[in-house]
Amino acid sequence: MVMRRALSVHLALGFLVVGGLRARTLTAVDGRVIEAEVLGFEGEKVRIRRADTGQTFTLPPEAFAEADREALRAEAVKAAEKPAKAPPKLAAKDLAIELGRVRFDARKTKVNMEMADGSTARGVLEVTAEDWGYTVTLRNLTGAPVEGLRAEYRLFTKIDELKNSGRAPRIRRKAFALAFETLPASGRIAARTEFVTTRKTDLKGGYEWAGTGDNDTRDTLHGIWLRIYQGDELVLESASPSGLATGRWEDAEG
Repeated sequence: MVMRRALSVHLALGFLVVGGLRARTLTAVDGRVIEAEVLGFEGEKVRIRRADTGQTFTLPPEAFAEADREALRAEAVKAAEKPAKAPPKLAAKDLAIELGRVRFDARKTKVNMEMADGSTARGVLEVTAEDWGYTVTLRNLTGAPVEGLRAEYRLFTKIDELKNSGRAPRIRRKAFALAFETLPASGRIAARTEFVTTRKTDLKGGYEWAGTGDNDTRDTLHGIWLRIYQGDELVLESASPSGLATGRWEDAEG
C-alpha cells in the first residue's frame, strides 16, 4: 500500500487494498482531507481510524468525495467476497480451566407421615433440598481472542442411605452443555453450569423407620467431568475429583 499526496495520484496507481492498515488520504464530501486507516467494512459502510486523533468512525460511502466513494465501494465488495478466515486451532496448553463449586439455592420442608396404626404424624419428615452446580472460568493463555468455544459436562450426584440398608453409596450423573462468549486475548470469561438438586431426609420427633426398606437418605453433589470444544474439536478436559474422568463419556442420564 502507498500513501497518495493528491487524489489524481491515488486514482492513477489504482489504490485499492482491502482493509489496509497504513494511513491513506481520504477526501470528505465537504472537501476536507484527512489521513486515515481503513479498518474494515460493515456491509457498504467503511470503518476508519483517523491517523491524527486515533478516533474511529463507521461511515457510509456518501460521506466521501465521489472518487474515494467509488474506491471504497469497490473495496467493500472485495471484502465481502473474501472468505472468512478459519479460527486458529487451539491446543490444551492455550487454555486453563478453573472450577468453583456453588450452592445456588436451599430450602427445607416438613412432610406429614402416615403411621402403621393409621394415624398421622404431622411434620415429622424433614426434607432439605439444595441446588448445587459450578462456576467454570476459562483463561485464554494466547494473545488472540478465541471464539466458538463450548462445553459438554456431566454433574455427578452421590446418594447415601444413612441407616439400616448397609448398601454402598450410589453415583448418578446427568449430561449438560453450555456455550461461551468470545474469550478475550490473554483474558478470562466465567459461566455457570446447570444445577442438580440434592436432598436429605430426616425423621424428627424421635420417630424411626420401621423396616430396612425405608431409610434416612442424603444425596450430595459429588463432582463434575467437563470437556471444552472449539466447534467439534475437543481442546481439553477437566474433572473434579479427577477420578471421575473414567468410564464411558456417553454413559449419562438425559
